[in-house]
Order: sequence, then C-alpha cells, then structure tokens
Amino acid sequence: MRSVYTDMSSYSDTGTVVHEIAANSRDTHHFSLLFNRAPRHFLFDMHKQNDDRMVVWGDPDAFHVWWKTTQQTTDYPNPKNTAAISLSDYPTVGAISKIPVLLYSKANMSGALTHFEPDTTLVTEPIMGHACFRLNGTTSDVYAQSGKQVNVRKLTVWIDTQTYLVRQVLEDAPAAPGMLDRTTTTFDPTPTPTIPADKFNFTPPKK
Repeated sequence: MRSVYTDMSSYSDTGTVVHEIAANSRDTHHFSLLFNRAPRHFLFDMHKQNDDRMVVWGDPDAFHVWWKTTQQTTDYPNPKNTAAISLSDYPTVGAISKIPVLLYSKANMSGALTHFEPDTTLVTEPIMGHACFRLNGTTSDVYAQSGKQVNVRKLTVWIDTQTYLVRQVLEDAPAAPGMLDRTTTTFDPTPTPTIPADKFNFTPPKK
C-alpha cells in the first residue's frame, strides 16, 4: 500500500470525516484532494459542518494555507514547506495527514498511518461496495527528537484489494466515561488521473 502511493504520479479523491464525541453527537465534514507529482501541484479543500473551510495548495515553489476562520493566507516556501500539512492536521480533523503523508513519503511527515502498527491478520470486508483488506491495530503521535509515543489509540484501516488504496480509516481514542473520541475518514480515490493544471488554482475569497 505504501509503495503504491509513493510511486503514484497523480491522485485524486473525495471523502468525509465523521467525528463522534457521544452516541448522539457527531460532526460530518467533506473534503477533496488533487495531487500531481511533477510538476508539483497539490490542492486539499475541506468544508466543515460549521461552515468553516480550509484550503492547502502547493506549486513548485511553495505550499500555501488559507483558513476561513482567520481569513489569513500563510505561505511555506521550499524547502521548509511540510508545515503547511502538519500544522493543518487539527483544523482538518486529521484528514490532511492521512493520504498526503503517503504521497509525500520521502518527507517523513507524521500521521495516523505513518505510525500504524497492525496487530491482527488480514480479513476481507466491503467498504462502499469495494472489497477491502481490514487491518486492526494501534497508532500514536511521536515526538521527532525523543521518539516518545503519545496519544496512543486504536486504528482500523480498510485497503482496497484491487488497487491497494485506502478506503477508510477509523481512529478510536481513549475518552472520558460515557463519551467517545472516534473519527471515521472515508475516501473515494482515483489513481493516476489526468488533472488539468487549472484545477489546482485557488484564490482566497475576499473578506
């Protein structure tokens, strides 16, 4: 699975993130991703349930982040451009740190799938009508300097048996009694699409 993303010349998907904090309390967000390796172009666009929005886009010279909440655009020129993705993890409910960190594997960015440790054998289970391998295990956040693991949580990944692309990721973190901290991210991916260059254009809306 990792090698498929590393070798992919282009990629696109649409998806949803469902975050549950109680049995009857959930937020649902929607996102899309466009990616071209050479020349480098990238566009991640997330629309949140509360009408917030975050867009991260990249070109050969830099990455850029626009956040509706702050109405600000932040530029991340090469070579220190990975913070555009890593610092957008929380506002995007973890969505941006899943597939992009696989596509840019040489950048060694952290994410739920980066530190995934499977602890069960493969079983097959359908997701949205697609046969998938299901792997259960754990993941964590890791401090780069010390290697210390924090925020250890359960993780389940569904990988398409035909394309080896990720179809769904379920994170289940420890929570207070009677509460949940469960995030389900679902992807509808397209491998190696032809994406016109103008599809990567983004102009932040005026205030």
